[in-house]
Amino acid sequence: MNPNEVKYIQERTNAILDVIMAYARLDFTQKTEITDQGDVFDAIASGVNMLGEELENSVITLQEREALLQEVHHRVKNNLQIISSLMNLQASYTKDEKFLALIRECRNRIISMSMIHEMLYRTKDLSRIQVLDYIKTLTLSINSSFSGFNSEVVFEYEIEEEIYLEAERMIPIGLIVNEAVSNSFKYAFPDREGFIRITFTSSETHFYMKISDNGIGLPVGIKTEEFESLGIQLIGALSDQLSADLKILREDGLGYELRFKIDN
Repeated sequence: MNPNEVKYIQERTNAILDVIMAYARLDFTQKTEITDQGDVFDAIASGVNMLGEELENSVITLQEREALLQEVHHRVKNNLQIISSLMNLQASYTKDEKFLALIRECRNRIISMSMIHEMLYRTKDLSRIQVLDYIKTLTLSINSSFSGFNSEVVFEYEIEEEIYLEAERMIPIGLIVNEAVSNSFKYAFPDREGFIRITFTSSETHFYMKISDNGIGLPVGIKTEEFESLGIQLIGALSDQLSADLKILREDGLGYELRFKIDN
């Protein structure tokens, strides 16, 4: 697979995900581009656009709002799962390691968002997700996706049970966790052994999240901005969405520390 093909897959996937997330915010004006390629991405884009038109034409009353929101989360979850399944199908036709790694990264990002909508679909409170439940479920999924590498990585958690957040903030948090943990699996443990620690605590005014490992860390003399392949720049962009202060920790491994306000 050449670089242009990889770039095409990334761009089409991200464009579709952006529109799906707009629908989750009840913004049905967004549309995905239909190209003349006639490929699987055009088929998915067409289905997503039809969903948006159907939801946009719905008459929303106050009584119907909760039911509609629940249906939106259900359909978004299903669309994300379809994309994930199609990626799995595509991966089964190739042995290209770079392509398979790309598929796994995209699939894990999709799963991190799909889990949020699954939780919102199952809960009575459509505005809040328990951070502890979500992060533990997500990291278990990431661990499973890397299980083929015979990993013996142990997770440690320090997450306050009473912290709940709305989907708008849980999505970038989930993607940050996904990027940080995936990078640890890929780069931090040459011997496939170590631990990843995740903390999520609060004060009266701020939330504090820290994700760190005890791996090999970055090479001496290498600046973090030079490691775009590690997802550090993506973590930085997601931190901006949270209006969070981000610190890159380079002692005893690699870590990320975020601080953001409790009130948006």
